[in-house]
Amino acid sequence: MKHQILVLDSGGTPQSWVKWKAGVRYHVKGLIAWSLGDEAIFHGGLSRITGVQSTVAVPSIIAVRNAGREIRRVPLLTNRSLFGRDLHICGYCGVKFPAEKLTRDHIIPVSRNGKDVWSNCVTACKRCNNKKDDRLPEECCMELVYVPYVPDRNEALLLQNRNILAGQMEFLNDYLPKHSRLRLG
Repeated sequence: MKHQILVLDSGGTPQSWVKWKAGVRYHVKGLIAWSLGDEAIFHGGLSRITGVQSTVAVPSIIAVRNAGREIRRVPLLTNRSLFGRDLHICGYCGVKFPAEKLTRDHIIPVSRNGKDVWSNCVTACKRCNNKKDDRLPEECCMELVYVPYVPDRNEALLLQNRNILAGQMEFLNDYLPKHSRLRLG
């Protein structure tokens, strides 16, 4: 199964994604406090006594007792997550591109002591990145069309998972900050 299960703490705060096998383990160990979303049915082995195949139903969103573990405060900066934050839109020309035509641009170039951090990086098409080269935007008469920012942990959860179910997306959308580019409608 390619879809993952969204794990919440018992208070309902999103925590992480887990593979469906971990969701089955939480269910079997009785660690699920409550749940939401569509259920996926998983089939186990056959009982020696009855000959009946076991099944476990695990919802797509589960609140796990004692799930409030320490979460990375600043999400890991990868090209995939950067392009996702910026909706695949070049920070200079404002055009949307497929991932293979995009690059990570450092607003203040690394060669000029710029850091490889969320607030110094934007998605750029290859043409704009080549034009900017090793300069500051104002040195090459380029302007940013949006402001870079550090995604919060709920945005990071959306950026980590490629196969989010509709119910999971709706749930996480309620936790996104108002300024998030990832917010639905």
